[in-house]
Amino acid sequence: MARYELIEVGGKVYPAAITNHSLSMGEKLGLIDKSQLPDLLEMKFYPAVIYLGIIGVDKQERMSFQEFLQNYAPDEHQLIQQYKGLILACTESSPNHFAKGLNDSISKKVDKGQKQIKNPKLNLECVEDRYVLYCLGSGIDSDVFWHYPIPDVERIYESKQAYDGWKNNPATY
Repeated sequence: MARYELIEVGGKVYPAAITNHSLSMGEKLGLIDKSQLPDLLEMKFYPAVIYLGIIGVDKQERMSFQEFLQNYAPDEHQLIQQYKGLILACTESSPNHFAKGLNDSISKKVDKGQKQIKNPKLNLECVEDRYVLYCLGSGIDSDVFWHYPIPDVERIYESKQAYDGWKNNPATY
């Protein structure tokens, strides 16, 4: 499970994590070019990344970017630590042994005359593409998709895909 950073703004502490909502809002506000994680990682204005981390988790979005900039006053060390914490939390992932166990128990045997289905190569260009794949295609709850840290959403998706694969084709002995 990804971790949240705790960020103080104007005397109030907010949980922060990079979420799909962060990416979507970053594009809409013009802070990043596309709603893709690499665009966010290329940003050099650290307070913008921190702001997107806060609004990504906050479902109410009470604070504008201007309000954030007026009230966010960390020292240089704190700013860099909070930025690094957000970036590391959204890029690190631990091995998914649950999904691996399911994938290892899927029958790889193809009967004679049966065609094997080839998975399509997907080019996810924006957060809306990921929404279609994760929520509409795989049934992940919309609230989870938008407001949970990206590594958590990725793990849920990976486990769901592994479970569906196992359910549809369990190995028999």
